[in-house]
Amino acid sequence: MLVKKFEGTKVICLNAWKFRRGAAITLPGIGIITGKTASLNQGLLRHEFGHILQYRECGFFFYWFRIAPLSLFSAWKAVRNHKYIHMKCWTEWTANLLCFHYFNCPDDWDHRQYPIKPQGGEMGNPPQFLLKRTVVQLLN
Repeated sequence: MLVKKFEGTKVICLNAWKFRRGAAITLPGIGIITGKTASLNQGLLRHEFGHILQYRECGFFFYWFRIAPLSLFSAWKAVRNHKYIHMKCWTEWTANLLCFHYFNCPDDWDHRQYPIKPQGGEMGNPPQFLLKRTVVQLLN
């Protein structure tokens, strides 16, 4: 197991299970868990760090009881149905949006892989309070 840092957050590299093929998961308070090769992917690390920012913005309960379960369900659904796009889920594009602004709108952001705006879809709309507090401010 290799441990690195990204923006002060631990990046734990596990070359097992789906982590070997680029999967990643963020556990606030523990870190970002991914494979060794994926740990070199700046876009992926930014996206996963966006989940850390969601945790900071929304707090423990909302993150663990609303964001994390829906994000995991969306990822599971994407594995089962290749037509379903995980990044269309509001938990994912809002993580991207928070991180995009955290890094001051970097020119090298991959908008296709890590969209920062809603793309439609059945889980595309964030909760109203998140829209009012964070998303509307950042989209403008």
